[in-house]
Amino acid sequence: MEIKSEYITYESTGHFTPLTIDYVHGIEKLQPFYNYPVSDTGVQQAIAARKNFAINRSLLVNELRKQYNGSLTTQQEQYLQALLQENCFTICTAHQPVIFTGPLYFIYKIFHAIKLADELAKKLPAYKFVPVYYMGSEDADLEELGHINIEGQKLVWHTDQKGAVGRMVVDKALLKMIEQLAGQLGVEPFGKELISLFRLSYQEGLTIQQATFTLVNELFKEYGLLILIPDNAALKKEFESVVKKELSEQFSHAAAAETIKELSVHYKAQAG
Repeated sequence: MEIKSEYITYESTGHFTPLTIDYVHGIEKLQPFYNYPVSDTGVQQAIAARKNFAINRSLLVNELRKQYNGSLTTQQEQYLQALLQENCFTICTAHQPVIFTGPLYFIYKIFHAIKLADELAKKLPAYKFVPVYYMGSEDADLEELGHINIEGQKLVWHTDQKGAVGRMVVDKALLKMIEQLAGQLGVEPFGKELISLFRLSYQEGLTIQQATFTLVNELFKEYGLLILIPDNAALKKEFESVVKKELSEQFSHAAAAETIKELSVHYKAQAG
């Protein structure tokens, strides 16, 4: 089947900030705020720098295996094995567990990571690249994560649960939203398949991070995407010293505040 595609610039979409566009184009005034350019050279520089960090690869692979509980595809298993090798690097994208994937760029970001890993593997055959979705499941902003927009209509998950959204559980109110979606999406192409996937993923009593894991895995497992839920005691233990330093010194806040101040000279900087 012949497929035609059209490439458009970031600017023409109207959905990217001046800061993002300037970063992609390597504008000089933004260069002091990052280490590596958006290019093949920048990727190779990042690889060289990353080699200087000690990485507990065995721990990462073991914890991923626990999260998948034996449900890996052939490609995922190959990528998992690759993570044990010193010449393997991850191409990561991160996002909070927005219910039903939320905005479309959630999907685009993951596809971008998968495609970039594939392209880099061809360009730099001395290395292996693994696409990873890092789930920001400890975000507590339910107002941001607990709704979805369908054809201009905003559907909101009304729940009294508090704290990290990823740890919240699927309740009857969320299941009711799926039935609302079924009425709107059921007549669309692949609408019935999508609703079936939502019902499979969001089962009463499961946590949102478990549901999101299932949903994203079903969508992208054949591409080999690995999903990491960082709400994990063993993984957090690896940067215990950094956490202690942050609690006692708040060094990251001071550094971020200074960067925001400098960026604000040229851009509308986002604080969080």
